[in-house]
Amino acid sequence: MTDLINTPRRTILKGAISVSTLALVAASGLLLPQRLLAHWPIDAFNAESVEDALLVLLGQAEVAEDSLLQFKVGSPPSYAVNGASVPIEIRSELKNIERVAVLVEKNPFPLAMSLDFTPAVKLPFKSMIKIREDSLVIAVIRADGKLYKTSRFVEVDIGGCG
Repeated sequence: MTDLINTPRRTILKGAISVSTLALVAASGLLLPQRLLAHWPIDAFNAESVEDALLVLLGQAEVAEDSLLQFKVGSPPSYAVNGASVPIEIRSELKNIERVAVLVEKNPFPLAMSLDFTPAVKLPFKSMIKIREDSLVIAVIRADGKLYKTSRFVEVDIGGCG
């Protein structure tokens, strides 16, 4: 009989604890989605060409090809069976890396990834991207105010974008 009385009480206590915990987290400043999303480069991700995405994301700057930046896409490096999950790896010996961007030339929206780095982050960086069809995949790094670019053509058996 006491179990029937305690069940609603327990439900109310659990709900009250959950709401108060969420209120404390929100009040402490840990839960601020507006601040987190304010730096999201919407225009760069919605750009329909590689040039437009780079211009919005990185601004006007001269892009230099450099041997200090290595780029590996897929496995083997120039071929991917499934375009929905193509592994990439970016390696660099550059110092003071500020941003890394990965673009896929023939995707509907070319900017696949953009990362802002802090001095604590070290390369190599590995991730997965989607590739719609056989395309040039471009990696651009901003370091010390300069842009460094490398690219690789990737063949895809099954496209990954709709």
